[in-house]
Amino acid sequence: MNKVYTKGVSIVLCTYNGRQRLEATFKHLAAQQLNVPCEIIFVDNASTDGTKEFADAWWQNNGISEISYLSFDQPIPGKSYAQNLGYEKANYNYLLVCDDDNWLCNTYVQTAFEVMEANPEIGALGGWCDAEFEGVKPSWFDEQAKYFAVAKQGSVSGDITLKKGCLYGAGMVLNKNHWLELKALGFEHLLSCRKGNNLSSGGDTEYSYALRLLGYKIWYDDRLYFKHYMTEGRMHLEYLSRLRKAMAYSNFMVLCYSELLTGKKQSWSKVLNKGRKAFLIELFNNTVCLFSRNFEEKEAAKSYFRYLYYLTFYKKEHLKNIEFVTGWLKGKRV
Repeated sequence: MNKVYTKGVSIVLCTYNGRQRLEATFKHLAAQQLNVPCEIIFVDNASTDGTKEFADAWWQNNGISEISYLSFDQPIPGKSYAQNLGYEKANYNYLLVCDDDNWLCNTYVQTAFEVMEANPEIGALGGWCDAEFEGVKPSWFDEQAKYFAVAKQGSVSGDITLKKGCLYGAGMVLNKNHWLELKALGFEHLLSCRKGNNLSSGGDTEYSYALRLLGYKIWYDDRLYFKHYMTEGRMHLEYLSRLRKAMAYSNFMVLCYSELLTGKKQSWSKVLNKGRKAFLIELFNNTVCLFSRNFEEKEAAKSYFRYLYYLTFYKKEHLKNIEFVTGWLKGKRV
């Protein structure tokens, strides 16, 4: 039987070497207008720049009494490990994921609480964000914004389970009892998310899919708004190319979830269903695009070939992932 947690919001803030980004993030948390119990669960994920000491001192000197503060160390690299520790330590029933570069609007916590209370079928709740740039906004950014999780996740507020179907992690709100339910079943992330400077990600998408397999809904609310701070070091096409490469791997790894949700399998036969001639034409066109001067054409071609590569050489791993997810799913309550 699940423990009944006190109604309120635990803001889970995990960071790796985020000292330079935290002050602005904390200022927005300290500006929250709320009348519900709230806490910050701060988790330092193996930082080397004195992040935890800075964070603890900042909140002690500048925090507000309406939001309590607890901090922890997670020495195992990987965002999902840090988040799991934060979820474990949380004292309230709703978990709000706030990255170290997320500037939440001053009604975010209160609105998130009210939406979750009004809709108990929600597995994960998300909002939307704008980009805030440390330097000059790159001319290419708007076209590529979705890769930085700068986008609306729905056209209108409400259920997006069968539309977008998943959420990015920034600003996501979860029910702690759902996390405990997954944990009791034996759920583990196939993707451990970012480790230090490693760009591998996708744990938020995976978590959304896992909740859907349990029968919960994915929800979007337009009132949940924040700014995503874009440091100068990330505003380069070389970084974007690395990010898209990491996403290609992550997307393939979580294909097992979409297969289980839709019953549609990914295979070479599906690729060839359009016809051998059409496939060869597509193959040729993407090969040509690899040598294009146009960044988007080249990156789209890279994604195409990466998918074929994973489909060919990661088949055993894919089948193993399906077996693992199916295994823990067998324990789901009917």
